[in-house]
Amino acid sequence: MSTPPIPSIDTLLQILSSEHHLHSRPSVLHTLLSNLQSTPHPPTGKALIQTLKFRLLASDITLSLQPYGNLCLPPILPENAPVSLTLPDYGIVVQLLDIYDVTSSRIDALDRLEMAGRGESRRGREVIRIVPAEDNTINGTGSAEARVGTSAIHRLLLQDAAGRRVWGFELESVAGVKVGMNIGAKLLLRGCTVARGVVLLTAATATVLGGKLDVMQAAWVEGRKRALREALDEAARK
Repeated sequence: MSTPPIPSIDTLLQILSSEHHLHSRPSVLHTLLSNLQSTPHPPTGKALIQTLKFRLLASDITLSLQPYGNLCLPPILPENAPVSLTLPDYGIVVQLLDIYDVTSSRIDALDRLEMAGRGESRRGREVIRIVPAEDNTINGTGSAEARVGTSAIHRLLLQDAAGRRVWGFELESVAGVKVGMNIGAKLLLRGCTVARGVVLLTAATATVLGGKLDVMQAAWVEGRKRALREALDEAARK
C-alpha cells in the first residue's frame, strides 16, 4: 500500500487555520514538517495534522503563530482601552501566562497546587486520582475537561501572538480553566467583551484548546507555591 503524499505547506496552513484556529508561520511549519519527515515512521494524513496541531499547541505562540493584527488582540489593549469593546467572532488564540483563583484562600490555593503536583484533585470531600487524558492539570496532556461542581472564578494573564498581554476574568466557569491547568495552555477567544482593558470570559466566548510550555511550567508552579508559603508565614507572624 502506497504512502499518501504529503500536502503542500499552503494546504497544511489552510487546514490548521480553518479547522484548528492555528495560524502558523510558514517557516515554523516547514521546520516542524522537516523534523517529522526525518523520523523513522513519519505521520501522514489525519495523524500528520494532529501531530502538527499538538506541536503548535506546545509552542510559544509569539514565535510560532502569525502576529497579524486581525489575528491578535487590539493594539489599544490594555493601556488605552475604551470603556467597552467586543473581540471579533472569528477567534483570537492566546496563551496562559498566569492564573489566580480569586474565590479561594491562600492555603486552599497552595493545597490545590500541591495536590495537582501529586496527580490528585478534590471532588467535594473526596480526593481522587487524576487520569492525565481526562484533565488539563500540570501533569496532564492538555485536554480540557469540564469542571464539575465548582464555583471557583479565575483571573488569567493572557498573551497573544504579537506578545501583547491582557488580563482575563471569568464571569462564569469555563471548561478547563482552573488552577493547575498548564501554563502556556492555548485559549480561543471569540466575541468576548472587553471592559476597561479586561477580557471577560464566559463558556460561550472562551475555549481551552490545550497545550503547555514546559520551559515555563515548573518555574511557575514553584514560584507560586513559594509566594503562597511566604504570604502564609507572614500572616502567621502578625
